[in-house]
Order: sequence, then C-alpha cells, then structure tokens
Amino acid sequence: MSFQEEFEKRLHRARANRNWLFVKSLFRPSVIIVSYKRSGFQWFRQICYANLRRHAVMPPGARYQHFNIERVPKRNRLTRNALLLVRDGRDVMVSLFMTSTRDGANGTRIWEGDGNEITFHDFLRTEFMELKGPNREVLRKMNPVDYWAKFHTDWLANPNVVQIVRYERLLEDQSAEIRDVMRTLGYRDDEIRPVEIQLDFDKHSPVGRNVPTAYQRKTTGNWRRLFTPEDIVYFEERAGHTLRALGYETDTPAPLAKPA
Repeated sequence: MSFQEEFEKRLHRARANRNWLFVKSLFRPSVIIVSYKRSGFQWFRQICYANLRRHAVMPPGARYQHFNIERVPKRNRLTRNALLLVRDGRDVMVSLFMTSTRDGANGTRIWEGDGNEITFHDFLRTEFMELKGPNREVLRKMNPVDYWAKFHTDWLANPNVVQIVRYERLLEDQSAEIRDVMRTLGYRDDEIRPVEIQLDFDKHSPVGRNVPTAYQRKTTGNWRRLFTPEDIVYFEERAGHTLRALGYETDTPAPLAKPA
C-alpha cells in the first residue's frame, strides 16, 4: 500500500470518528526508535510515549524497534524518522555480561546458556550466533564488541536517522534531550512541555533485576570496574572508531576497583 493510499484510509477513518487529533497527527512525521540491547530502549520508549504522543507526533501504528539494519521494513512516510538511542558501548558490554550470567562460586559468573563459568575477558571475545526467522537460521556469528560496532556503523549510515539520543544525557538532563528531539521533529518551542519519566529499573528492565546495584543502568562508567587494560585495548581496536563517531570520549583511565 502506497503512502497516499494509507493516508487516505486513515483520514477517512479519522473523519468518521471525528478524531481531529488523529487527523492532525497524520501531518506529523512518525517516529521509530532503534537501539542496541541494554541501551535504555524501554525507558526511552516511555519518554517518547509520554511526550510525543500527547503532541500527536506518534499516530497509532508508529513502531518502536530493537532491530538490525537487515530487518528494517520497507520505508514509507510513516517510518521515515528514526531516533538512534545510544549508550557507551563499554557500559553496554558490562550490562550484557551481567544480565547473561548469574553468580557462581567464589565470585565467578555462570553463563545462562550452558551453565559453565565464563569470565568477562572471554565474553568479549566469544562469537555468538544471531538467529533469524521462524526456522532460527544463523544470520551471523560475531563477538559482542564487533556486533555492537557493526550495528551502530550501519545505522549511522542510514539516512532515516534524524537524531542520535545519548542515554547518558537522558540521565543527566532528560528535559533538555526531550526538547532537542521535539525540535528535530519540527515542533516550536511553545509546543514543547517536557514530561519527565523516571527510570524505574524493575519496571523498565525486568531482566536486570538481579544485577548487582553497582552495575545497573542507573549509573554510567561501570565499564571501568570490569575492563582490564587488555580489554580496554581490545575494545578500542575493534570499536573505538564507532565510539568516537557516536560522540563518546575514548580516553582510557585506569579501571576502577571492583565493588566488594
């Protein structure tokens, strides 16, 4: 169905229901949110829902997605604007590790997949399979660092990305980030009244409820607690260029002491 056909169909339905707010929304750009795993997607989705929806930015059917570039649907007017939500990839690695493992004996971590011990060092370098479709076909095998870099490099090259939203800035100044997003989407300052959504870790990230507090997404810079000097060099060599492209500093201070 072409955009024109979709537009006329929705306009007819809106008129029949006298839903003029919905009619107004048809003239606003629809938005999709894309992000890598463990980057604050659920929280940011709630932020957008609270703010953009009430300004008729997101008509029914607007999609929020966690998808790879290969799985992007055919683009049309309703999905042409993508907000790329990003987080420091080193913190993402720590979050992935902590949510994919559980406590073992003597401070070790147990991999949920096979029940064996795994170190953070090995986790960064292990190739995992990405499966696709109902037949669970292997799309690729890649370690998490390379995959994080590829995901963001591909999306940065996508013309549908209209703004990069940084998770750390949402934590620091959510209202300012909301204003920037809404201005990008064409709203005047007098239309923008940010509604802040607090980060409820249990609500927005149930998979991470058992993650030690020191490593939860409410904080930033946790990578310094787990990354060894060797890990720092490994990440820099494989994903440092992507980290810089997303606006993150790649200075490598000494790792912080691990929490007791």
